[in-house]
Amino acid sequence: MIRKTLTYQDYEGKEHTKDFYFSLNQTEFALMNNKMPGGFESYLKRVQEDHNEEKLLEMLVWFIEEGYGIRMGDDDFIKEDEVGRKLGKRFRCTEACDKLITELLEKENNIGAFLIGMLPESLKPQAQKNVEEAMKKASLNVTALPGYQPPTEA
Repeated sequence: MIRKTLTYQDYEGKEHTKDFYFSLNQTEFALMNNKMPGGFESYLKRVQEDHNEEKLLEMLVWFIEEGYGIRMGDDDFIKEDEVGRKLGKRFRCTEACDKLITELLEKENNIGAFLIGMLPESLKPQAQKNVEEAMKKASLNVTALPGYQPPTEA
């Protein structure tokens, strides 16, 4: 799970600062992984190598919509409203989401850190390594990722 603190202006020009939460569990990640041609890591690698900004934005929006939820106490994370509509779809139409996407696109490394941050702890080490490799091949600076640690030889 990753928390993003965003300061944004609403439609009336009022400034707000709020925390927003994003998370994918292992099942959600597996479903997403199966939908992407060649899986997430392969897809991300191709998008980065081709510098395909449209696909990168589509992937980012998908992650935001699927991962967004509301934290309820320490244990609950809710992604749907009481009638089963995804909260991420609603969040996607807000100024806060626009601010998030803008911040993530300012530096390519922001996207990798955000995507990895959404994953369960058990998936993060392998995802970090795969994202690092994709970014190296695309000549991007992976050492700027928050929490970056060089992989150790096993």
